[in-house]
Amino acid sequence: MFIGPEWAEEGEVPMPPQIILYLENLREFSETEGQRLGDEIKTTFLHELGHYFGLDEGELGERGLE
Repeated sequence: MFIGPEWAEEGEVPMPPQIILYLENLREFSETEGQRLGDEIKTTFLHELGHYFGLDEGELGERGLE
């Protein structure tokens, strides 16, 4: 989960953004989908980081970060 503002504009002082990973959910998902947990953590982190940089779900999907 991404919490906070997207990339700050010059002169803005936003609260620090946070990326929260729910590891138990990721573990369960990776087992169900037959994926390695480390790969799922990486993909999820990059997906949420993309939100920080202002990418929407479609743009993240185009990059393979569904």
